[in-house]
Amino acid sequence: MEQPTLSSDDYASIHEAGRALALRYGGIVTINAMLERWESVVEDIEDGFDAQYAFEYRHDLWCRDWLAEAWPILTAAVRSHRDGELRRLDARHLSATTHLEGVSADRAEPGGGRWWHWRRPRVVECVEGLELPSGW
Repeated sequence: MEQPTLSSDDYASIHEAGRALALRYGGIVTINAMLERWESVVEDIEDGFDAQYAFEYRHDLWCRDWLAEAWPILTAAVRSHRDGELRRLDARHLSATTHLEGVSADRAEPGGGRWWHWRRPRVVECVEGLELPSGW
């Protein structure tokens, strides 16, 4: 598949997203870096999530939060170019997770705001006696 040519305005929107979110996310990052980080998080979940890190799980989702906030800043061409990749990663995450106990399924599904925060890994490798976060 041939890659679309992005314009200077498209690249400017990518840089603007990085700058606009830098304070909230601890520095300027790129869409490439955040999609790669989201893929890494998804892979970790698919491989079986180590319960020792359960209380850090919500923190790990920051890359998906960044993508959600950056998306409206990006031009339509950039969103179109990267949308398939993001949708595939989201679908993998959806498949590898289940909604938190006590949370309605519609809130934990795409279209439910930051739905990824209302889900937990399906496969959790747990050590006996280890306390898990509420809803797990």
